Amino acid sequence: MKKLFSVLLVTVLVSVVVFAEGQKDTASGPWTPTKGVEWVVTSSAGGGSSIFTQNIVEIMKSEGIVDKNIIINYKTDGGGAVGRRSVSMMKNESHTLLTFNSGDLQPFVQAEKGDLDGFTPLAIMALDGQILLVNYDSPYQNMEEIIAALKDGKRLIIGGSKSDDEAIYNAMVSKIGGDMEYLRSDSTGEALTQLLGGHIDMAIAKPAASFDLVSSGELRPMVTASSSRFSGPFDAPTFVELGYDIEFQIFRGVVGPADMPEEAVAYWSDALSKVAKTEAWKTNYIDKFLLVGNHLPADQAKNYMQKFENMYTK
Repeated sequence: MKKLFSVLLVTVLVSVVVFAEGQKDTASGPWTPTKGVEWVVTSSAGGGSSIFTQNIVEIMKSEGIVDKNIIINYKTDGGGAVGRRSVSMMKNESHTLLTFNSGDLQPFVQAEKGDLDGFTPLAIMALDGQILLVNYDSPYQNMEEIIAALKDGKRLIIGGSKSDDEAIYNAMVSKIGGDMEYLRSDSTGEALTQLLGGHIDMAIAKPAASFDLVSSGELRPMVTASSSRFSGPFDAPTFVELGYDIEFQIFRGVVGPADMPEEAVAYWSDALSKVAKTEAWKTNYIDKFLLVGNHLPADQAKNYMQKFENMYTK
């Protein structure tokens, strides 16, 4: 009986050791999400940040890159300040992402007194540009006529979203002059609605948010703030071509909370890298909405964003 008990005890101990080793191998494997993911966007649905995020989420799902549900949560209060702050304050959080671009970083460091240490950059996904649009029935046929009207004392109202659009408005006031007023909206989509309704004279937008309206002829491009002209229906002269030193480039990226664990950082950086390599990303987002593909993983994204922060804090 003692011999049988000893054999059984050895068997149990071996089984426990084997099970423990198996658990150890599983625990030491790469981290993956264990629950649903919250993706915070600080602009309203329908704008450029919304379109950017929706495209990434759709590709992650269709390509099997992430197998957990991803819920997009729009937190636009305070011009996006509430959303940015909520993510930056999270502790040891692996399941929350934040769409983050130049228009988020500028107010975060200038108005909200934060810095990049409040987040963990995960990727730069693309570079975007901006364009000034008028309604199809606007009395102005080109940017030269708008400039002439301003010099003649005409008062014009320009709409747009948060800081990156407003920066172009401020540059226009500084370089061109004239009587202009800025009407800020929670997203580019809202600004375009104001333009369609005749409540403003012009709107600053990105091609992604205004693509359908420009393609249909409902809105017309006047001038671009990028380094070169856009193609197709967005073809319009640059400010530089017209003799004004106004040029902006916007990065579109993704960050996590400052306290995101390293394993989760590696996972999300790799997942976003996989998205950037898909044909769907290139065709349905980069090419369709006239962006420049410029993917940078987590270890390079921080340095890239830091250059913008340095510029905003001069």
